[in-house]
Amino acid sequence: MKKFFSLLLALILLLPGCAGKQNETTTQPCEVIARVMWFGAPEAAEGIDLFRWYLYDGMKQQGFGEEDEYYSDEEMNALLSDLYGLEDLKWFDAAFVRMEGARAFELAVLSVPREEQKTVVTAFQEHLLDRQGDFTGYEPEQAALVENGKVLTCGQEVALIICEDVRNVRQAFERCYGDGIFAEGVPEFLRPEPEQRPDGRYVYTDPKSDDMTLFDSSAILDAWESGDDSRLSREDKRVLDAAARVLEEWTRPGMSDYDKELALYAWLTTHVSYDQTHYEKKGVPRTSYEPYGPLVNGKGVCLGYAETFRLLMDMAGIECITVTGAAFRNRENHAWNMVRLNGEWYCTDPTWDHNDFDGGFQEYQELGLDQFLSYFNVTSDLMAHTDHQWDYDSVPEATAEDGGQILTTEAGN
Repeated sequence: MKKFFSLLLALILLLPGCAGKQNETTTQPCEVIARVMWFGAPEAAEGIDLFRWYLYDGMKQQGFGEEDEYYSDEEMNALLSDLYGLEDLKWFDAAFVRMEGARAFELAVLSVPREEQKTVVTAFQEHLLDRQGDFTGYEPEQAALVENGKVLTCGQEVALIICEDVRNVRQAFERCYGDGIFAEGVPEFLRPEPEQRPDGRYVYTDPKSDDMTLFDSSAILDAWESGDDSRLSREDKRVLDAAARVLEEWTRPGMSDYDKELALYAWLTTHVSYDQTHYEKKGVPRTSYEPYGPLVNGKGVCLGYAETFRLLMDMAGIECITVTGAAFRNRENHAWNMVRLNGEWYCTDPTWDHNDFDGGFQEYQELGLDQFLSYFNVTSDLMAHTDHQWDYDSVPEATAEDGGQILTTEAGN
């Protein structure tokens, strides 16, 4: 069926109701509208196998999809609830297409009674805000894509657009109708400005989007200090062995604390990838929130990065804490670290400093890649003004401007 897809789309564009902007009605099912929109998106050129379709089986007779792409009333209701928080909604037809992993692309078309349209528009706009929060800091380009996302209404349909060419996809949507009624941006009542303190920082509110329980590394540290790992679980032993290898390969005797910190930070931000299943419905395993994920599996989420860095710092004899807070104006949980060098505290965010370099520390230094780090040994003020929120009274305040390099190097530690 898919090999005829281009021909079918060409025919769809000529169907009645899609050729001109005459009125706000359409004879097309949501699947056809969604496919016309999809065909107008630059991402479609990447290949159909990268997309997952969710289509209402009540309209299968009028559609072009594969058998496994159609969902029953009950399954579609569950999708509407899981994806958009729409519960007990009255609807006629539905079609969604998304790219999985760390790709924000998403098109949705939902046909509902007029009295339900405001509910759907609100849910789609809230979804845009949530998706932007998912990608903020981790995938800046994808976050920007979501920020430009739009919600359209026309006739009985409400459409959500997140793609590289919103204008073209909007025009494709409108080709199935008369003039579209454009719902743009996020209303202020959905996106209130968080309360600010006199210093301009946002008052912290735990968004409770993730379980941010810290990892208990005491047994691993005891084994590291004693040289006896016989009491460790199999998983903890693998963590200890992996961490010891990193220390052996990336640090040298006589290094200052600053240089050790930079070396271990360089390893973490270049040799660990963000667990992209965090963007998917199934979510990530708990190991990605703990050192096991980055050290053993090579991937983790923000808390996994932070807890791995804390463990490596502890093993290197450098004081370090994990800060659990929020980002994207208190909408998403986030975690980072603070390191103490020569009595001064500094903030680091290894997750948001991730890059794709794949070499050793000497090459890293020769290339001067540390100059591109945005969140290494910075002040609390910089963190607060780059969309980090936390309980400001519960952790030290980082105020030193030297990044820890001058004082530590002079001390010769």
